Amino acid sequence: MEYTDEVLEQLIACPKRISQPPRKGMKPDGKHSRNDMELESLDGNHGFRAFMRQSLEFTEDFSVGLEYLPKDEPGRFCLVRCNGMHGGHQVHPHHGKCHIHRCTADDVNAGRRVERHIQPTCEYAAFPDALRYFLRTVNVQSADRSQHFPRLLQGDLFAEEVCS
Repeated sequence: MEYTDEVLEQLIACPKRISQPPRKGMKPDGKHSRNDMELESLDGNHGFRAFMRQSLEFTEDFSVGLEYLPKDEPGRFCLVRCNGMHGGHQVHPHHGKCHIHRCTADDVNAGRRVERHIQPTCEYAAFPDALRYFLRTVNVQSADRSQHFPRLLQGDLFAEEVCS
């Protein structure tokens, strides 16, 4: 399939339900804790996998992402990934800030399944806020959010706050 940036944005934004819920808590995996869940579009035409990772040693180092699982071709690719800080340096200065990775149609169509478009963000500063932002951004249904992530409903007072 030939993708466009508009199609990729529609995949991110389409309403989704949780088809395979995450575990109740994160599971240790080396120096990180992790959790995953499967999602599908409400129309059932698209499958997704969401992943959540957080460093056990440096809690500001986390990643929450959405992978697309095409039904008509093998493999998968990450559409969007919300990252925390994981050590800034000259080669990758964005690592010193919270940032969002997105894939582009040019990359996906060329077989580069890495989300190279990087944008610093002030939408979140910690893992719970990033997860809350992610669930809204990828349009997981509010009933699923409240059922599987009830603690995230607390502290959502400034959800509509604009970054300055």
